Amino acid sequence: MSPLKLSIKLLVTAALCVVPTNSMLADEVDGSRLLPETTVGYFEFTQPGRLIDTVLDHPLNQHIQAMDVFQKATMSEAYRSFLTGRKFVELQIGSDWRPALEALTARGIYGGFDSATNGAVLLVRGKDETTMENFRAKILEMTRLRGDGSKPDDYRDISIYKTDNKSGAAVVRDWLIVTNNGELGKGILDRLLDAKPEAEATGTLSANKNFQAARSMRAEDSQAWAFGDLQAVRDAGGAKQVFEGKADNPLAELLLGGIQSTLQHAPYVTAGLNIENSGLLVSVALPWQADWIPEHRTYFFGPENSGSAPALPVVSETVLTLATYRNISDMWLRAGDLFDEQMNDKLAEADSNLSTVFAGRDFGEEILGSFEPQIGIVVTRQSFADAKPVPTIKLPAFALVTRLRDPETMRSELRRTFQSAIGFFNIVGAQQGNPQLEMDMQKVGDVDLITSRYLPEKNDTDSTSAPIIFNFSPSVGFAGDRFVLASTAALAKQLAEAPANNEDTDLNTSLVLNAPVLNDILNDNREQLVSQNMLQDGHSRDEAEAAIDLLFEIVRCFKGAGLSLDREGDQLALKFHLDVNEQPGK
Repeated sequence: MSPLKLSIKLLVTAALCVVPTNSMLADEVDGSRLLPETTVGYFEFTQPGRLIDTVLDHPLNQHIQAMDVFQKATMSEAYRSFLTGRKFVELQIGSDWRPALEALTARGIYGGFDSATNGAVLLVRGKDETTMENFRAKILEMTRLRGDGSKPDDYRDISIYKTDNKSGAAVVRDWLIVTNNGELGKGILDRLLDAKPEAEATGTLSANKNFQAARSMRAEDSQAWAFGDLQAVRDAGGAKQVFEGKADNPLAELLLGGIQSTLQHAPYVTAGLNIENSGLLVSVALPWQADWIPEHRTYFFGPENSGSAPALPVVSETVLTLATYRNISDMWLRAGDLFDEQMNDKLAEADSNLSTVFAGRDFGEEILGSFEPQIGIVVTRQSFADAKPVPTIKLPAFALVTRLRDPETMRSELRRTFQSAIGFFNIVGAQQGNPQLEMDMQKVGDVDLITSRYLPEKNDTDSTSAPIIFNFSPSVGFAGDRFVLASTAALAKQLAEAPANNEDTDLNTSLVLNAPVLNDILNDNREQLVSQNMLQDGHSRDEAEAAIDLLFEIVRCFKGAGLSLDREGDQLALKFHLDVNEQPGK
């Protein structure tokens, strides 16, 4: 189907008929007062014009349009056909597409899913009746040009334009309604035609108690907002694995266990969206109560639900940090309540083997229990400026950072265990033909380091294309009660010697990504990325370099991103932010 025909068909789907103006609706009517009380999912964009302006006028958008790849796309036949179709529509409605779109959506975009009819609906409120009448008239003209002789159905003197046996569209005054269910559509039309004051809006979503409570949580500056009725979904038996099941594996449990317990009781969930020149923020919130968290999941939020993520040491060229509160020892010991029989058998076997490694000490209680539940992971760019051999693929360094409950006892225990582990790696490595690890010990003041490095063969000593294994020099560091387990000696030393970060954090979990450092890591491996692109996609070198350069250009458009989980009063809030470069290319 050509873009022109597609444009006509999309507009025909929104074909409307406007009723007389002598029964104007009150301004307070919004999507929630038109949808039935049985609506389980709802969203609204109350300021679509602001969103459109922010996105289209953002410097990043201008930067993207100036990219070579975008300029080449504008010369394609498909893009020219799209422009032709868009121009045709503009001529028909007598306006450029952007002001027309802003006028059509001026007073909001709403949508929902109704559990009673299994129907979905999209509601768009235009600037005024004149705008919608102009839109309707032009669409009817286009349908005549299209040569479609089908006639719309009537319902209470409203013309319903059907797109198939179930879906249809109509306009009432300044509202556009598009739905895939006739019964749902008729109910919405009835509410529009028989609009009642707010106090009499019974039987609508706005009268739903869960919805009312959820809306009271909405941030005033949210440009878009969504609601989900979890209670209704649970009562209907939906998503049983989420609401009733156990986590499939320890990692999923560690990441989501407390959230799953909250989902099993929370009556609803909400989400908000904000888009500014600096980036976007997505917030997901659930009601939260302490007694919703069972005893076997106290590891997630801590005693009295007051556990918080640690403030991590700051080191240079950090690309990613993850800080969280998780009492892994408590989770390990309560595995019988958290996992199925098969997983518990695997954990029991692992517990036995690990206890042997730690000289018979109980792994869950004595070893994991010796660490504080505040855990951090730090990922940094590696520097190979003064290192030989240099691996062909340059991986980032990473480390686990936590604190010891009894450093005097556990320092010597962990030192011995690490030395034993290095010996084990050497035995396994020798069998596989890998280089051997050489250990070294350093002590400066309270900082105690046990480092290792792979010994290269003679022909690899000065190599700049060594195997990937030379990215690693497993090491541990101790400083006071701080414990560091790192993939490289350099990072272990940096983190052990770094001053304590005294910045307070009330978050349960925090994840932060630094885009400029990510770009540097990718650039360190540019030649490998180009070669991989040539092999996998069959590109020439010039094509592969263009593709990789585009990847770098996209990364440079962002400053970073972050994800956090926090309890805010009686809410559990999950927030994601993406920070964009307001001056891309500089």
